[in-house]
Amino acid sequence: MSNSRRTWIIDFAVIVLIAAALIWPIFKTKYYENWLTIDSTFIADGRYLAENWPHPGWNYLWYGGTRWDYIYPPALRYGTAGLAKLFNLIPARAYHLYTAIFYALGIGFVYLFVRIGSKVRFAGWMAAFCAATLSPGYLFLKEMRWDTKPFMPQRLNVLVRYGEGPHMTAFALFALGLALSWRGLRAGQTRWLAAASLVLAYVVSNNFYGATALAFTFPILTIAIYCETKDLFVWVRAACIAGLSFALCAFWLTPSFLTITARNLALVAQPGHPWSLWTMIGLIAIYGVVSWALARRGAEGWTLFVLGAAMVFSVNVLGNYYGDFRITGEPSRLVPELDLFVILLLTWLGYLAWHRWPTMRVRAALALFFFLSCVPAYRYFRNPWYHFTRTSEYKHRKEYQIADWVANNRPHTRSYVTGTLRFWWNAWHNNEQIGGGSEQGVHNFQITPFFWRTVISPEPSLDIAWMQAFGVDNVAVNDKTSALPIVDFEHPHKYQNVLKVLWEDGKGNWLYEIPRKHPGLARVVDAARHANLKAPLHGDDAESVNAYVDVLEKSTEAKAETRWANADTLEVNAATVPGQAIIVQVAHDGYWRAAEGSQTYPVTGDPFGQMRIDVPPGDHRIVMHFDTPKENLSGRWISATALMIALLLLLKPRNQLRQ
Repeated sequence: MSNSRRTWIIDFAVIVLIAAALIWPIFKTKYYENWLTIDSTFIADGRYLAENWPHPGWNYLWYGGTRWDYIYPPALRYGTAGLAKLFNLIPARAYHLYTAIFYALGIGFVYLFVRIGSKVRFAGWMAAFCAATLSPGYLFLKEMRWDTKPFMPQRLNVLVRYGEGPHMTAFALFALGLALSWRGLRAGQTRWLAAASLVLAYVVSNNFYGATALAFTFPILTIAIYCETKDLFVWVRAACIAGLSFALCAFWLTPSFLTITARNLALVAQPGHPWSLWTMIGLIAIYGVVSWALARRGAEGWTLFVLGAAMVFSVNVLGNYYGDFRITGEPSRLVPELDLFVILLLTWLGYLAWHRWPTMRVRAALALFFFLSCVPAYRYFRNPWYHFTRTSEYKHRKEYQIADWVANNRPHTRSYVTGTLRFWWNAWHNNEQIGGGSEQGVHNFQITPFFWRTVISPEPSLDIAWMQAFGVDNVAVNDKTSALPIVDFEHPHKYQNVLKVLWEDGKGNWLYEIPRKHPGLARVVDAARHANLKAPLHGDDAESVNAYVDVLEKSTEAKAETRWANADTLEVNAATVPGQAIIVQVAHDGYWRAAEGSQTYPVTGDPFGQMRIDVPPGDHRIVMHFDTPKENLSGRWISATALMIALLLLLKPRNQLRQ
């Protein structure tokens, strides 16, 4: 092994070990004493996947049912479930272990990226040190500076306080993907192009904000390298990386997934502005022209890149903070990326200034600037574990106690839950809820107006009708005296003396029973009356809701039974007479099939986004199965082919993609 290669390996290993030491408690964490975090969502996902390995197909626990693939990109979910199964860990521990591993590796990847791009070992060390300890964005984003523990780097705050494990995992891999892309775009060796494609696909498969950061950064990287090398084939290589990365994600990144995700984004983020998009396109075009001119005067590609990347993220994040600049999603989520590229820019400009103006005055000024910049790092280094409050206890929490009571006393029922109870409802049990841990993957959009109307309305009768419409059996209500950190009900006592109390603790928490003619998710209804129903126009459309509930609960006396045989198979037992149909209170999807022996029945959607099965008279034992969608089957073939191509390219390291 050459001495140069040895320094790469040693440096990377030392940096990763130091980064791991700074966050060591996370490697051992089961739960944080921070029950506001959305860690719960990913813990629940990992638990559900581990129980329904290798692919659930359908998630019946959220939103009245939704495709498993719609909820979130797959990588972190499989990482959590895989670690849990492999090492016999509880899902919470497996999730935190997965994110801790990549957080520590991510600091090492920053070093690799900077050293590859700048060809300067010292610059790599400086960038890695600053990335692990500093957050320049705090200088400009006052609210974020206040919303963190003192001197805690924002990338760590995002991971621990906000529970953004998928984003920070993607962010860690982001630097490695850019480093491999840098090598591949410049040298043209297919092994680097293939490796870059694999890593960038893994970035996207962890988190969409990581994908958004790539969408901003990869064009800047390509422009910078092209301006330095003047090699038109750089664009062909960039297209190959992008195309192969997309193909590797095809098994889950389907057209319908993108459509659903765009619709769900409207529930959690403000819409983008066309002027912001055109402004960004114009800035990148100007950047390309300026970079070409600077390159002709001798500017190196790395200098051009860090200037462009810092510009793009400053405009996107700071422009949103000060001027409502917004292309898509929430730009404030990209503060860690802003921090990184400001760090890369400042460390590189400092290095250039140190060598270009080697006077005592300039070097003293640079040393003073670096010293002052490191004051927060010193405070962070003094007690880095101060930022973690871990616990292995959770059974004292109301989130667990209420969910556990329902699991033991009201199994196989569907609940309406809000606040942090909603976040953690499925972290330990397979309790169905009509909402979900987050507004991601909502398949039946008729649920959304009802869900949020219920927490603000003072009047209970329409709430109850909505819950009956969607097969809700229990409603959990919490008032301001509850120990839960988030309580959403504005009128928490509206169900008193209206609904039967199933459970209460005298501490601001109640469980009420929703009256239904019988349990289960199927109803035998008058087919003609059901055919004349209308979709609700909004959350207060009492006429449509009451008419729907009247058909479900009162149009016939017949009963039906349901049982989830597994994640994507629902068994329905019912007896019908002429003129009757079966309504299944599960979100309709075109890939649900209903069969009774060799006989199949049509499954259609109804005005409330649930399923209707038209059957002949008789006693029925129907097996409903969610089939794998054709787009996913096609995507699996595409991804398998892309993976084979990538591996073949990796095994032929001397091949080059040149003009």
